[in-house]
Amino acid sequence: MTVFLLEFQSWYWSGHFDDPELRGAYEAMNEPTTTEEFGRGFLTLLRSDDTAATGIALDFYDRAEMTERFVGGNPFEDYDEEVFQVARELLQQPPRPRDEQAKIEGANHASALAALSRHGLTEEDTDAIIQVLDRMPAVSLRERALDAARVLLEDSKVPDPRLSALVARVEACFERVEAVRALRDSQDAEATERLVLAIEDDEWRVRQEAAAALSLARRFYAHRPLLEGLVETWPDGERSDAADEVREALAEGPHSLHWEEAELDGELLESHRQLRTPTSEDAHRNAFCTMLRSGRTAAVGIALDHYYLADGLTRFGIDDGEYAAEVLAIARRILSRPSASAGADHASALGILEVLGEPEDAETIVAALRARETPAVVRERAVDVAWECLERWETPGEKIVAALEDLIFDGSLDMELRTRAVNALFGLGPVPRVTAVLARAARSDELPIQVEGAIGLTFRDLIDEHRSLLRELISSWPADAGERAAIVRKELADS
Repeated sequence: MTVFLLEFQSWYWSGHFDDPELRGAYEAMNEPTTTEEFGRGFLTLLRSDDTAATGIALDFYDRAEMTERFVGGNPFEDYDEEVFQVARELLQQPPRPRDEQAKIEGANHASALAALSRHGLTEEDTDAIIQVLDRMPAVSLRERALDAARVLLEDSKVPDPRLSALVARVEACFERVEAVRALRDSQDAEATERLVLAIEDDEWRVRQEAAAALSLARRFYAHRPLLEGLVETWPDGERSDAADEVREALAEGPHSLHWEEAELDGELLESHRQLRTPTSEDAHRNAFCTMLRSGRTAAVGIALDHYYLADGLTRFGIDDGEYAAEVLAIARRILSRPSASAGADHASALGILEVLGEPEDAETIVAALRARETPAVVRERAVDVAWECLERWETPGEKIVAALEDLIFDGSLDMELRTRAVNALFGLGPVPRVTAVLARAARSDELPIQVEGAIGLTFRDLIDEHRSLLRELISSWPADAGERAAIVRKELADS
């Protein structure tokens, strides 16, 4: 039992168990523990019928072998044969899908190969390794399988020609995958031509990687029909992050942030469909402009939401800066009049101020923060806008800071909103007005406000000046004050 093992968790498994015996065994392999508890924990996991448990035991065995030269031995060496037997049993299972416990697809095979590669491989394992490599697995399992294959090839008097050929094929495949990935960020015609050619590659990994690159940015518009056809040909057994990327690009984009219940018809309904699943760049732009300039409250709101959302207007590389001035003008106009839709129009317009607002918008932001009769969604967006603008603007607006202060200490409001208002003042540097509000919050009688104020005072520019106050605060907090309080304790201890 060494620090190398006590600090270890697992290579490929989360270690989350519902079974109390397995949970206890896993916990016994981490501090605090004893040598006896550690050993019992290992054997409980190794001898379990639970694949995740046995996989973790095999990972610990691999880790122990990896570090044995530093500590003079492997504490599990007495169980070598049992470990190798369990590993072979895992190799005979179907590959475990990625799930709550398995961090990678085929985690059971990766753990098995990790253990077997520590002096446990024999020629009898060749067929199992061939089956793993033939699937062209993703990086972690692939490297384990290649390492195992190379060990067998090097140790064998007569290397298996099937294994030799497959190792060469896998290595060549992933060299081509890397070459395709290198073209992802290039939008020039030559790169696009090479990607289209790669769609015809002999290996499915290369084909899917090329398709993923074609689904990025403005290439997507021209190649959508090609991608739709390709996805239909991919069998369930050929799964990759690249394939998921293509399917996500072809899937509907977001509806909106605040208009899910809105009803559109005619041209606006078709424009909304094009916003979510554009068939060309021109169609995407025209749909956005049609909705933005329609004068219809819901349509305009949806267009503003799509401007704000990261996977909205810019989803496939359109430069939203082309529309910034027009969008900002429309948002300001909406916010200059009473809400026409239970606050949804103001919420969408405030989203635009969050990304484009300028110091001249401070009064509008203050009005939204001070309004107490508006729907909660508007107040929440107003706090987010204040947060982003205070951080972005060269000089924090004092009126916004004052409005946030009023909101923080208004006991009639939701506590989550009030603590978020404190958060909006974080990291603005040693600005006297801001620091005064944080210090006032730290002295609040309400623990959630007090804790957030204290966190704000732990930033580098403020912590030295407020160290005494922070020490006084943490000494008054209960032991179970929560994770946010733990941040203050840690920052104070580390500084």
